[in-house]
Amino acid sequence: MIVDRYYYAQLNKQEQAIYKAFYKGLMAHEDIIPIPIRGQLSKEVFNKIFLAMTRDNPLIYYVNQSACNWATDMFGHTAICPQYFYNKDTVKKYNRNIEKTVNNLAGQLRLTEGTDYEKELRVHDWFCKNVNYDFKGTDMDNLARVVLSHNIVGVFAKQKAQCEGIAKAVKVLLNAVDIKCIVATGDADANGSREHHAWNVVDIDGNPYQVDVTWDIGASKGRVSYDYFNVTDEIIGKTHKLEDKVPECTSLKDNYFERNKLTFKSKSQLIAYITREIAQGQTEFYFRLDGMFMKMRRSELAGMVTKLAAGGNGKAVRVQQVSNEKVGTCWIRIY
Repeated sequence: MIVDRYYYAQLNKQEQAIYKAFYKGLMAHEDIIPIPIRGQLSKEVFNKIFLAMTRDNPLIYYVNQSACNWATDMFGHTAICPQYFYNKDTVKKYNRNIEKTVNNLAGQLRLTEGTDYEKELRVHDWFCKNVNYDFKGTDMDNLARVVLSHNIVGVFAKQKAQCEGIAKAVKVLLNAVDIKCIVATGDADANGSREHHAWNVVDIDGNPYQVDVTWDIGASKGRVSYDYFNVTDEIIGKTHKLEDKVPECTSLKDNYFERNKLTFKSKSQLIAYITREIAQGQTEFYFRLDGMFMKMRRSELAGMVTKLAAGGNGKAVRVQQVSNEKVGTCWIRIY
C-alpha cells in the first residue's frame, strides 16, 4: 500500500509543516489543533492546505470542509478548530468497515494479480457496474445524505455517491494496491452549465492519465463505458477544467481503445473492423474515432453500419447508437 500525497509535495516548507500538524490533529480527533506558525494565517493559505489535505487523504472523511475555522491569540499562537461530522467511536466503526470492504474488494477483484493496467480496469469496471451516482446528494434538507455522498463512506457502505466520494474511493482502492492515484478537482460541463467536479489522475507504468469514473458510471447503461478511461489532458480538457496543477497527461498508451486496437483514423479502417466483427457474429461495436474522421455525422455512421449489417441482402436492420463527439467515441448495437 502506498500513501500518495501529491498535493503535500506541492506546498512550501511552512505550508507542509502546517499540513502535518493539521493532519496529526485530525487523525487524533482533536478539537483545537495548534499549528507551527507565528502571526495570522491567511484564508487563501488555509484553503490551499485544507484542500491539499482532503484530496490527499480520503480517510479523513469525517471533517466538515465548509465549517473549519482558525484563530490567533494575543501572543501570536494560531490554532485550527475543526468541526467533525462523527464522534471518535463512530469514526472507528466506519474505519473498520471501510478496511474490511477494501480488503474484500481487493480479493474479489484480484487486485494483487496482473499488471497495473489490469488492476485499474477491474476497479473502474466494478464502479461502473456497482456504484450509482447519488442525484439527491446535494439535498440540504437531508444533511446526512449530503455528507455520505461526498466521501468514501457513501461508496463503500451505500454504493452510492457523488463525484467527490467516487473519486476519493477510486484513490483509496488504487493506492491500496500500490498504484499512484490522486484526486483532481475543478469544473466540468453539465447540461450546458459549469459545475464543480472531481475525478482522478492515475499513474500506469510511469505515464499519468486522466480518468473520470463518475462520467463513465453515468454512461454505463447496460454496458461499461470507457469514454474517460486513461485519456490525455487534451481530450478531457474539452469538457473539464482543472483548478490546480496535476501531472501532465499526454500518453494514450494505456487508453482503453488504444490497448484494444479500437481507435480508427480512417473510414476504411472502421469498415474493415465492423465487417470482420459482423462476420464473427458480433452485434455490438465500441470504438474511438481519431483525427478528422471524428467529424463524421451520426447519421452517416449509422447508415454505414446498417448497410454493412444488411450485407446487400436488403434485410431489415436497425441500429442503436450512442456517440460522444467530445472524446470521439461511439457505441453501436445491431438489432
